[in-house]
Amino acid sequence: MMKLANPRRLADLPGRLVKRVVVRATAWSVAGAMLAFVAPAAMAAPDKPTIALVGARSGALPPGQHDWPDGVIKIQRLIKGSPEFAAKNATVKLFPAGFPEDLSELDDADTIVLYFGVHDKLNPVEKPAVRQALDKLTARGVGLVALHQAFTVEAANAATAPFKNWLGGVRIAVTDYTIEAAPLKVAGKHPITNGVTNFAYPDEFYPTIDFGNNAGNTPILTAPIHVQGRGRERVFEEPSKTRVVAWAHERAGGGRSFSYSGLHYLDSFDEPQVRKMVLNAIMWSAGMDVPTAGATTVLPEAQRVVLPVGDVEVLPQPWGTLRWFAGREIGNSATMTVGQAIIDVENANPPHWHPNCDEVLHVVQGHIMHRVGDKEYEMKAGDTVVIPEGTVHNARNIGKEPAILMVSFNNADRVSLGE
Repeated sequence: MMKLANPRRLADLPGRLVKRVVVRATAWSVAGAMLAFVAPAAMAAPDKPTIALVGARSGALPPGQHDWPDGVIKIQRLIKGSPEFAAKNATVKLFPAGFPEDLSELDDADTIVLYFGVHDKLNPVEKPAVRQALDKLTARGVGLVALHQAFTVEAANAATAPFKNWLGGVRIAVTDYTIEAAPLKVAGKHPITNGVTNFAYPDEFYPTIDFGNNAGNTPILTAPIHVQGRGRERVFEEPSKTRVVAWAHERAGGGRSFSYSGLHYLDSFDEPQVRKMVLNAIMWSAGMDVPTAGATTVLPEAQRVVLPVGDVEVLPQPWGTLRWFAGREIGNSATMTVGQAIIDVENANPPHWHPNCDEVLHVVQGHIMHRVGDKEYEMKAGDTVVIPEGTVHNARNIGKEPAILMVSFNNADRVSLGE
């Protein structure tokens, strides 16, 4: 369904989130922060802006939490549904499972949106090649948007973390947090706050962000929040303290950044004020003019009921054909993807994996050998296999007739990497 150019090599796939480390980070109250914040500078608006959205494999949490792949897909849909972005002919480049292997794919970006967490005790931007690429891009004035844990680093790496230079702040260690329906207050006048009003909704926020003495920051949202979690321990500290949970940053050498500690939940993107703020931030960081009333968007739901056979597109492949019967792009489902794969005799589709969905494959006709992870299973007509999210798999036709396979996925925005 969703076509992605130049997917990452399977050998480079990141691991799951690791155990949390309990370290206290340096907190900064709003009173101290306000002294360092300044007004934003003017910036030339780009023609036909390019926005790169970088996610990661989902964390080891229940569905809808730390759902980085579906999160960046949701942002893509919000941008595509926005008339303000359409008027500028904005282009979105989507990397739902992590940075591209060829980092030069980011070179034409006007802003880069980061939405991921710490994996194997390392933030993805701390990998030397990624760090070097982002250093060059931010020095050139490319915008940067960091959401939820994207500006978090382990305590051992705090001294060399680039976020204070890039974003004007950093969260040190996966530690103090709160999950509550925080009353969020617009901190002042800024293009990112255009059309945004005070609101409250449940989310996870980080009360311990180290801003240092950064002179290029402007608070966007503040909230009186508690510390309710410390590592794996449940705590509740009274009284609450008013903290900056979203801020904008003007880099000294040019370029704009925005950070927001919310968006733990995929459903957070359904909060209208959050949507508007995030879209405004992407526009502003890319150098676009933000409308006085803020950016708007419409996400159309599935309308089509019956898909006539004549409307089914046949997609030739080097190994056979693909047909898609249901999914968001087809317009008849907002929850799943259904299709058919036909694998020619003595052919196989390439090893691939899905970062945002499980797959159910049912053999209608033929005889295949199906690889799932590091094992192979012989399958004939009537057999069914379930492939968990993130598992490398492929089918090889070992019969004497084309193998017809029905495939379904528990996501209307199925992503496939490696095909």
